[in-house]
Amino acid sequence: MACMLCGATAPRALFAKEGRDVVRCRSCGLEWVDPMPTADELTAYYERSYADGSYSFFAEAQRERAAIARHRLGVIAPFAREGRWLDVGASSGDFVEAASAAHDVEGLELSETAVREARSRGLRMHCGSVESFAPSAPYATITAFDVLEHLREPRVFLERLRGWLAPGGRLVLTLPDVSSLYARWLMRRHWFYYLPREHLFYYSPATASRLLADEGFRVVAAQRAYKTLTPAYAAANLRYFNAGLGVVARALLRLVPRALAERPVRMYLGEMMLVAEREA
Repeated sequence: MACMLCGATAPRALFAKEGRDVVRCRSCGLEWVDPMPTADELTAYYERSYADGSYSFFAEAQRERAAIARHRLGVIAPFAREGRWLDVGASSGDFVEAASAAHDVEGLELSETAVREARSRGLRMHCGSVESFAPSAPYATITAFDVLEHLREPRVFLERLRGWLAPGGRLVLTLPDVSSLYARWLMRRHWFYYLPREHLFYYSPATASRLLADEGFRVVAAQRAYKTLTPAYAAANLRYFNAGLGVVARALLRLVPRALAERPVRMYLGEMMLVAEREA
């Protein structure tokens, strides 16, 4: 597979995980999964994930999801444009709910179950894919949190979103940063975001910015992204991302007073936030 970003061939194999190789382009540094899962394989994987509890665990953590949404809203507020907002991959609408008090915001989500749950709380949600959705008017700000790394065709995704933005509109992305301390030095192949069955491309600020520039965006901010989580939730969630580390984390948590284990903490997990402006 040639590099999606620069077209170079013969990437360097880094390691094998979950039955697939993670490779890095020798030219631009983009990393990806090889062989790439098919669309049918991805659908089957996500269906199993809901069945075995990994996604239902996240869906049930309403307090944590709401705290993450409020934190994200505060961070992006200085960069966002006033006007209509759209949250892509909105799940059950936590960010839509957090932003709706001060903004004209709606969400787009594939899961019918998640959309029904969001609508039951009075949120404006669209059920469908990026390929099938057609907005009634341009948006001033579009957010897509933890989405880009899951996509087989990120260029198609960004092209669609660019078409939905008004000139000068802003796109806000969060995604794992493969150049982070966790990925490069501390954990390497054991980094919890190396998930070849669902995370298909691994970006650094440089490669993500290059991709955005190719698709008609100008990056105006690139910085670390944080999540507000309780230590108890983080330790429990690790069992899905890194089983061995999850065992260690839960063992250490038994030594911590319950009040501290349930106290929300701002955590850096090796993610980045990019804010990009649609160029005319």
